[in-house]
Amino acid sequence: MLLVLLLLVEGAAAASDSRLTIESRAGRAGVVQWQSAHLTIAHTDEAQDGLRWQVDIVGLDLAGLRGRLSVECADGGWRQGRPRCADGRFEWLPGDDGPRLSGRLAEPARGSGMTFELDGHGLSGRLQWSDEQSLDATLRLADFELAALPAGFLAMLDLSVLEGRADGLIELSDEQISFELSLDQAGFDRQDGRVAGAGLALDITGEINGWAGGEAVGFSAGLQQHKGEMLVGPVYLPPPEKPLVIEVVGEFEPGSHIALDALTLDDGGLVEAQGAMRLESGAQGWRLAELTIDEARLQLPGGWRRWGDGPASARGFGDLATGGTLTASARWLSGRLESLSLGLDDFSVRDAAGRFALESVNGNVRRGSGRVEADLEWGALELFSLAFGASRLLVGGAPADWALEQPLRLPLLDGAVVIDRLAVDARVDGSPSVGLDARIEPLDLAELTRMLGFPVFGGALSGQFPGITLSGDQIAFTGGIDVAAFSGGIRLSELVIERPFGSLPALAAQVEIDRLDLAELTGAFNFGHMEGELSGWMHDLRLLDWQPVAMDARLFTHEDVPRRRISQRAVENLSRLGGGAAAIGATVLRMFEEFPYRRAGLACRLDRNICHIDGVAPHESGGFYIVEGRGLPHLDVVGHRRLIDWPRLVAQLMAATEG
Repeated sequence: MLLVLLLLVEGAAAASDSRLTIESRAGRAGVVQWQSAHLTIAHTDEAQDGLRWQVDIVGLDLAGLRGRLSVECADGGWRQGRPRCADGRFEWLPGDDGPRLSGRLAEPARGSGMTFELDGHGLSGRLQWSDEQSLDATLRLADFELAALPAGFLAMLDLSVLEGRADGLIELSDEQISFELSLDQAGFDRQDGRVAGAGLALDITGEINGWAGGEAVGFSAGLQQHKGEMLVGPVYLPPPEKPLVIEVVGEFEPGSHIALDALTLDDGGLVEAQGAMRLESGAQGWRLAELTIDEARLQLPGGWRRWGDGPASARGFGDLATGGTLTASARWLSGRLESLSLGLDDFSVRDAAGRFALESVNGNVRRGSGRVEADLEWGALELFSLAFGASRLLVGGAPADWALEQPLRLPLLDGAVVIDRLAVDARVDGSPSVGLDARIEPLDLAELTRMLGFPVFGGALSGQFPGITLSGDQIAFTGGIDVAAFSGGIRLSELVIERPFGSLPALAAQVEIDRLDLAELTGAFNFGHMEGELSGWMHDLRLLDWQPVAMDARLFTHEDVPRRRISQRAVENLSRLGGGAAAIGATVLRMFEEFPYRRAGLACRLDRNICHIDGVAPHESGGFYIVEGRGLPHLDVVGHRRLIDWPRLVAQLMAATEG
């Protein structure tokens, strides 16, 4: 703007022998705005050309950089119709709390224009008049402290912190800005804290074209990161072992869009990607309108540690151990996935919390506008403590409606879990709903309980699930699991699991128990010896983080079983669990190893960590029978405490089975 004002008064100043003053109100020239401007030109014998001038611009706004600029030239004039300054000073007063900057002006050794240098900040440059209507500028940085930049410049970049040292060159003309910068020990932080960096060593190059036109601005840029760490949303990038290289070519239209027509990323061979993207501005801010990944390659485990661990940790899957290679291409348009190709080469993943693991996965997944296909094979699959064998998954169909092309068989011990039908439907909100039919081929319970780390007992486990629905983070089972154990049966129905791999997983079910052999059951759990048969239920069972938090349970023996006996140790353990006591002298109790009984049982309604206890029948004392004796020696176990702390009850049960 200074050039414009000087050119306006060139003729008048040359003809005047005293002083000329020009004042301007608010104005604008391209991206430069001002509230007022004051220009004074005077003749003096001390100046080489007899001309000195002074300009004061108030409310200057240079593309968001706001403040007041004052320039005073003691030895100025004109050369070939253009202004010159052989000796001058300038001062920048920011409109915020940024630093006050000052420096000197001088005439370049060759050409027409001015050179300047910022006092004590390692910043110098040159303004050169290339013709009557254009301006070229060169800015040099030598160990320049980024913290000296005005706060308005940081606000323009949406940064709250910018620090470090910079060396390099910035060249500016009416049509183009080019730059080559090297940053050392650089740090930055965005206003919302979602993007930040520290200890960075960066090389940055680029060009910006058409920056003063007020329309779309073309740009190209390249970045190399040699040191330091960065945070981009949930992605934390630790210091790289090899340089991270990013190159972009695109355009930016203020208030409209940012288009990256070419985007290349190479993170030392760990992650490589080429593609394009487009962001559009709206009432809710910037949104991703289009994303194309022409080719991407992720080398594990290094690529996962740098790029995948942060987002996965935010969803409860931190510290995954990975291996193999992933390749992909994709296209995302207007909020929808248009196409995807994913290849897996010897891929493996293992959860640090032991919830799942997948080994030696090979194959591909493809999605187009009309069809989805997947062909995957793996060597092993683990879910919690269940170790499945090798399997193959084949699916196909429309993107919103695909299904298994052959049953998926997951070998487990001497049996298998078989998924006969699996279909995926897109819901109205766009999230998938998965339905499947499954069955459990009979499994040996002795081997299964050993695998799960449970007390080992015999029997078989089988089940039929004619309808299982996976929706969001919930799995709902139609049908049930049948457990043939202890010469009886256990059935689970109305089973619903929420957040199985997330935080605080929950389970709800109905459990029915039918005539378990008590001798086998108590022998397996080391509770003390009992003979007879046990039935019961656990209605409205609910587990949170796999611990019971609610249920209405009752267990009872059958009186039609001929042989019903209970050992001294089982009597003692039942007495502790039920808060009762044996109605027989301690001396007599110690004299016999076993006692006949008529019936036995306990009930517990769990609510808010309190177990509301009951037995098989009321006792005349106001208590309840836990064990009602028969014959000689006659023994009754009577409980009197109706409310028991659930954690304490569990601790007593664990102690009883470990004794």
